[in-house]
Amino acid sequence: MFAIMQVETEDRREFRRKMRAKCEFVCKYCQRRFTKPYNLMIHERSHKDDVTFTCEVCGKTFKRQDNLKQHR
Repeated sequence: MFAIMQVETEDRREFRRKMRAKCEFVCKYCQRRFTKPYNLMIHERSHKDDVTFTCEVCGKTFKRQDNLKQHR
């Protein structure tokens, strides 16, 4: 991630990019990286086989609850 910072010199103003420290959260199963812990938590659920959400109408199963809601 970058931050744009205004820097004033003697004769003019400049804008420069500055690297911002990025906090990373890494999946323990596949090493995929996330910037937010919530996104990591949702992702790691997809690796677990025991968590499924089932449609009451057709019986189709989903690993994520939001995918079941979209299916409905």
